[in-house]
Amino acid sequence: MKKILFSLLFTVCSTLLFAQDQSNPGFKLGLTLHPNFGWLKSDNQGIKSDGLRAGFSYGLVGDFYFASNYAFSTGLKLTTINGQTKSESSTNNGEQNIYKLQYIEIPTKLKLTTNESNNMKFYGEFGLGNAFNVRAREDIKGFGTPVSDQNISNQISFYRASLIIGGGAEFLLSDKTSIAVGLSYDNGFTDIQSGSGTLKSSYLGLNLTVFF
Repeated sequence: MKKILFSLLFTVCSTLLFAQDQSNPGFKLGLTLHPNFGWLKSDNQGIKSDGLRAGFSYGLVGDFYFASNYAFSTGLKLTTINGQTKSESSTNNGEQNIYKLQYIEIPTKLKLTTNESNNMKFYGEFGLGNAFNVRAREDIKGFGTPVSDQNISNQISFYRASLIIGGGAEFLLSDKTSIAVGLSYDNGFTDIQSGSGTLKSSYLGLNLTVFF
C-alpha cells in the first residue's frame, strides 16, 4: 500500500508542476491551508461521539479548467483530523478516547464558478476525498491510568474515503494572483478503524488558498 501511495504522490506532484510550467491559462496552482474541526461517529454500543477537536491541513491545490466556469480540482495535502469518543459501558464508564490522525489527502472535485465581477467571483465544489493514513495517535482519559500519545497505527485503516462539499469567494489581486476563502464539509463514509464496529470521521474546514 505504501508503494501505491508513493506512486500517487509522484503522479499528482508531476501533473501539477508540469501544468504550471506550461503556463496554461486554463490551469491554476495554489498553496492552501485550513484549520478544521473534526468529530467521530460510532455505531459501537456504549460508545458515543464526545464533541469537536481542532485539526489542520495544508498543501498544494490545482484547478484544471475545461470550460470558462467549470474546473476539475485536485491537490496534495497533509491533513490532521482529530476527534474523541466517550464510553458509557458499565466497565469503563466515562473513559475518553482522543484520536489524533494524520493523512495524505488527494481530493478529486468538480468546481463551478460564477463570472467575475468587480475582481471577485463565487465558487462551489463537490467531490471525493481520498486520504491515506500516515500517523495515528491516541490519548485515553477519565478512567484508570491516563495514556498519552499512544501509537494506534495498527488499529487504523490505511484508506479513508469521504464526500466533500464546499463553497466560497475568490478575489483577484492581479492577472495571475488571487485569494480564495471558503468553507468545506468533509463527510467520511468509510470505517477508519480496522477492528470490530464502525468508527467514521468528518470535519468542517475554513479554506484559505493563494493562487499564483
